[in-house]
This record gives sequence, structure tokens and C-alpha cells, in this order.
Amino acid sequence: MNKKRTAFYLVLMILVGLAAVTIGNKPIIAKKQLDLFIINGIINKEQNINVTEWSLHAREKMDNVKSLSDAKAVKADLQKKFPDAKWTETKTVSAWQAKAVLAADGNKEESLTVTASLTTQTSQSYVIYEVKGKELSDQFSKKLEKDIEDKVSAIFRGKPTIFSCIKGEFNDKMSKSLPYYVNHLLDAFQAKQIEALEEADFVSTSAMTSIFDEKIQENDKVMNLQLGIRTQGMGGKTTFVVGTPIITIEY
Repeated sequence: MNKKRTAFYLVLMILVGLAAVTIGNKPIIAKKQLDLFIINGIINKEQNINVTEWSLHAREKMDNVKSLSDAKAVKADLQKKFPDAKWTETKTVSAWQAKAVLAADGNKEESLTVTASLTTQTSQSYVIYEVKGKELSDQFSKKLEKDIEDKVSAIFRGKPTIFSCIKGEFNDKMSKSLPYYVNHLLDAFQAKQIEALEEADFVSTSAMTSIFDEKIQENDKVMNLQLGIRTQGMGGKTTFVVGTPIITIEY
């Protein structure tokens, strides 16, 4: 009897370990890594690639903001959450903006913006969080990801749209064609090309991959990965930008 009972408890423990833990009828699902760090992990596995710049842009449309006073109330709420931030306001005929610098050191630049349009009867307002930097070492990435997650959780009321980009350069000694680099990165991200723009020294590609959840639709085409690759001619550097769902930094 004791053996049967022991076996029963072992099976029960295994089932509990494999199943999602439920609290208040809401399953707890394993947290997915932020897309910025997924991109960085894939890039770091490649040889002869250096990361030179990275950025994350998160934004949410505030549907409950109907006026400038509502937008200023959003700013006031964020001021309470980030009391050390210094805010600057600008206003034109068409728009109002309040921006705060949260960090500006050698590792990253971090800002928070509240915007409101003034040209329509009902104001359209956005909250935007941006962070960017030059380096993404393993040690720094772990701290940075936790910090970004905490900021996103504190800033946004709903689920923001997040754009992640990494810029870098190939340091191959052997010069290769732009299509070679495009196909190499598409393979690395397990992506299928949707459309492309090719010039003599530049290629831009939109693609779809199951690695990322965010996606956009344009002209009946769904995509969630963009690549931009540029060469500076014979003997020059070949640079790249990877972004999901689209590229949001200059390239």
C-alpha cells in the first residue's frame, strides 16, 4: 500500500512540474526574453560580426486621453513614478510634448515622452519609452533586460508595441556580395523573405520569422523582421541593421 501511495505521489509531482501553475485561474507561463536580447543572442553566435549600436522603442496609444489636460495628467502620474527625472515641455499649434531624460551615461541613453495632438477635436496621445546604447556585453545585458522590464511595467498601462534594433558591421577579411550577407542573416533568424529593395551598395529586406511575436501588416503582407545591409565599396566596411517588427533607427 505504501509503495502504491509513493508511486502515486511521484506521478502527481511530475504532472504538477510539467503543467502550468495556476493561481486565480490564470496560468503562469514562462517569461519570454525581450526581442532585443533575442536578436543580440543570435548575432553573437555569428562569427566576424561586431555590434555597434542597439535601441528599444516602446509606445502605447492612450485611448482614454481625450484632451491636453488628460495628457498632462499622464505626465504627472509618470513624474511621481520617476521623481528624479527632469521634464521639458514643448508646444506648437499642432502638438504638445513632454520629455524626460531618465539616464544618459556611457552605457545607455534613456528617455520617456508623452505626446498629444492638438489638431483634432479629440486629442491623440502616446507614451513613448526609448533606450539605446553602443554595447551589449553578456554581463551588462542581464542587468539591462531586468531594468527595461521594470521600466516598461511601470510606464505603460496596457501592452505597448515594442520595436527592437541592433546595428553592427561584418569584419570578414574576404569581401562578399550583399545578397550573401542577406541570405546569411535570414538563415540565422530562420526567416522567409517577403520583399526586398536592392541597390548597388544597399539591400533592404522584409521577412517573417516565428522567433518573434510582434508583427505588422502592409499591403496584405505580414512581416516581423527587417534587415538593412550597406557596403562602403571596395575595401570599405559592410554594415547591417536588424529590427523587429521593423527598423526604427537610421541606416
